[in-house]
Amino acid sequence: MKTLVRVNDIVGNLAIWISAGLLVYIVCHISLEIVMRSFFSASTFSMDEFVGYAIGSMTFLSLAHTFRHRKHIRVSILQSFVKGRTEIVVELLCITFTFGITLFLARYIWRTLARDFSRGTVSPTLTETPIWLIDGAIFIGLVLFLLQLLTSAWLAVSDGVPKDAEVE
Repeated sequence: MKTLVRVNDIVGNLAIWISAGLLVYIVCHISLEIVMRSFFSASTFSMDEFVGYAIGSMTFLSLAHTFRHRKHIRVSILQSFVKGRTEIVVELLCITFTFGITLFLARYIWRTLARDFSRGTVSPTLTETPIWLIDGAIFIGLVLFLLQLLTSAWLAVSDGVPKDAEVE
């Protein structure tokens, strides 16, 4: 299991670096578009499409890392009232429900990805971007999140539920 935790940390860190790179790309593309429109009366004609794809990819790729470091929005009011084994049970229940919902979503994204890939579906824009690329980034982000949920469940059982301040 320690290997799973280590692999999970490595791929989670890789995904967050890719997300950071996408953020830099977004800033650069928007800046380029502003300069082109302001000074040259021209456009890339792809800014809104590609920035949208990048935001979607960035969001899903950062899920695992955010969850691992407990930086997501958490309603931890219940945790302040429970201690010991009950706290672990509550954490595992939350992880289980989240895993189920995410697995359900990942299943449908996978079906969409497979369909878009087999049909060669492209965006209805000038760039004709293959839609399966975006579906793939979302699916990878969901798989990494599922892996992180399994890792978090293991760590909750073996090490207890970390406090939000302890994770830093």
